Amino acid sequence: MFKSRLFMNLKGISSAFIPRFIFQKNLDKIFNEILKYKDFELEHIATRVNYYNKIKSHFSIENNKVNKIGKLPFKNTSYAYDAYEISKYFKDSFLWNKKFSDVNYIFSNPTICKSRPIKESSNNILLNLDKNRHFVFIKDPLKFKEKKDIAIYRGAVYQEHRKKFFESYFNENFCDIGDTGKHDSLYKKNFLSKKEQSKYKFIISLEGNDVATNLKWAMSSNSLVLSTKMTCETWFMEGKLKANEHFVLINNENLLDTINYFIQHPKQAIEIINNAHNFINQFLNRKKEFHISILVLAKYFYYSDQLKINQKEILQIFQ
Repeated sequence: MFKSRLFMNLKGISSAFIPRFIFQKNLDKIFNEILKYKDFELEHIATRVNYYNKIKSHFSIENNKVNKIGKLPFKNTSYAYDAYEISKYFKDSFLWNKKFSDVNYIFSNPTICKSRPIKESSNNILLNLDKNRHFVFIKDPLKFKEKKDIAIYRGAVYQEHRKKFFESYFNENFCDIGDTGKHDSLYKKNFLSKKEQSKYKFIISLEGNDVATNLKWAMSSNSLVLSTKMTCETWFMEGKLKANEHFVLINNENLLDTINYFIQHPKQAIEIINNAHNFINQFLNRKKEFHISILVLAKYFYYSDQLKINQKEILQIFQ
């Protein structure tokens, strides 16, 4: 993790010194590239753009909270560099409201952020931020039937909802759950890598301050994801996930029954795992993800009356 974060920081710092005008002159070219997608692809792109950015009318930037997007990102680095990868294609003078941290509340004004409550939150405009930590997928060589018949979880246990979950299940032999946070805890256990955790048939996913950090890679494994009710979402569109179709819904009482059921019904478990993989497939085309990100920000700057867009077809995507 340290090496990957160091590499990310070095890459981010170096890219920040490339003159932004080099990227900005390519924005119309990028719009024209987007319009070359087939109709069904453009429809999917439009659906995602308007899911992340739900603004439907013009608005004014709130002056006391704004930042110029041309500012070099040397704070909140993982968020800032991910945002800079997209914002550098827009004029330095453009302004935005942004919040580079965990967000589990609704803003009063349109604001760029990583996360938001799943309930209606049109002012929280999502970009794929802190990708190095949150947006990770794995290749799992083990089949479901080859894995251990218990559930696994490792993570920091600070929040009350995680503590209550641990109070229910920490000493049970049908699961192996452990607190790996940097604090004194009754639930301390050793760290386990993603590879080690994916040796278990069931991976537990628990929300933290906003979303569950492990959800994306766990859903890309060949293990069955067991998750408590989700309340927040990110670029992964957690609000689109359906219980018992993409993951299995659990609570502080039904974990044992859930594990026993899917041990006895492995075909149903594999069907849910395959559905999870199919959901993930939409995020694997890096070029398309870049184009969607550009459109999310373009829509923000267009409706804040900062960006003029000549291509009518691009404006139609925002409808």
